[in-house]
Amino acid sequence: MSMTYQQFVDYATDLKSHSDFIDDGWSLCQYQCPMNENYIKYLVKKKIQKMNKYSLKSDHSDSHTENNIPVVCEYHILYNPSYSCPDVFFNMWSTDGKLLSLEHVWSLVHYFLKENVERDKWNAITQEIHPFFSTPFFRLHPCKNTHVLEMLGFSSKNNYEFNPLIAWLSTISPLIGLEIHLSYGNKDSKVEFT
Repeated sequence: MSMTYQQFVDYATDLKSHSDFIDDGWSLCQYQCPMNENYIKYLVKKKIQKMNKYSLKSDHSDSHTENNIPVVCEYHILYNPSYSCPDVFFNMWSTDGKLLSLEHVWSLVHYFLKENVERDKWNAITQEIHPFFSTPFFRLHPCKNTHVLEMLGFSSKNNYEFNPLIAWLSTISPLIGLEIHLSYGNKDSKVEFT
């Protein structure tokens, strides 16, 4: 189960095109690798959004603790050559500029996934150094990304009428607090993905 870098770029370009159409704020950026001077493409989105902080009761039923907390979010979707899959790095700050703690980020995971994350949170969302910028970012572990692609039935050898990057991003979005506009799922794509 793998995605090639060129497939990632094609899917990212399509996502960016639809984002431009609906004014959703995704940018397709380039990073120049200092080792070989190649350019690596990746997606970036920055926005302020209202999020809910969830906690579990002792009986594992969900409960809201705070609603509509304004959070500044920055998402980077990169290609991971080691896992041959998309990879998400993200940061979240309070509106006063303070970086949220890992525990706070875990508390923002959507309530219907909260129990699963609580059981295995160190293997779900962690904090690591961003491979391009050498600064701490939160990250969904790439083995989770390959698992999601497998669940979606992705194969690099198949042709798709939909964008697998969008399907993957829609699936992981509740884990990372990313809002995905519904039109990504029903857009009339003229592109056949291979």
